[in-house]
Amino acid sequence: MRRPPPDKKGSERELLLDTLADRGRSAWHLGAVWALSQFEDDEVFLGNFPDQLFVDQHTLAAQDRFRQELHALSSSIAARNRGKRLIYNYLSPDRIPNSVAV
Repeated sequence: MRRPPPDKKGSERELLLDTLADRGRSAWHLGAVWALSQFEDDEVFLGNFPDQLFVDQHTLAAQDRFRQELHALSSSIAARNRGKRLIYNYLSPDRIPNSVAV
């Protein structure tokens, strides 16, 4: 915001428009949000471990159970979204990056 918000009802339209961000700043913010919300081509998602850091069977079994639970959650979310016009898949494990780098 460029100015404090109006403090009285019935304030003039110009005062309200002067308060809001201008077109350039709004476009910059939209571009930044868009860029930060895109996945990389080589994105690694939750439950995928490209480097094998553990070799003991107990840990590998725990990783396997974790992957199975994530797959079950993804399937459940996909089933709930089936047949809906607007789907919500933002918290589906197969769409959550394993780590975040900005």
